[in-house]
Amino acid sequence: MRAGKVEMEIEYPTRCEIIDVTGVEVFPGVLGDIPDVSKQHIGKQGLAEKIDDLSVRITLDDGTIIYGYECWWKPIREKEQG
Repeated sequence: MRAGKVEMEIEYPTRCEIIDVTGVEVFPGVLGDIPDVSKQHIGKQGLAEKIDDLSVRITLDDGTIIYGYECWWKPIREKEQG
């Protein structure tokens, strides 16, 4: 944790889930919203892969590809997978 910033170390590739953050405080004083492109994918799971220093490609289990900047997602552990 650095100056109010929480850093999460993620090992890629990792299983993930697209999440809904509408109305949730995602940063201090900032409420989240869902990009239109990802609304239909909320709750779906897939594999997140880091493709460069800033970008993550998520291949959903149904074959759809979505990028980290197009959605909110969280890593999931094996026991959380449905």
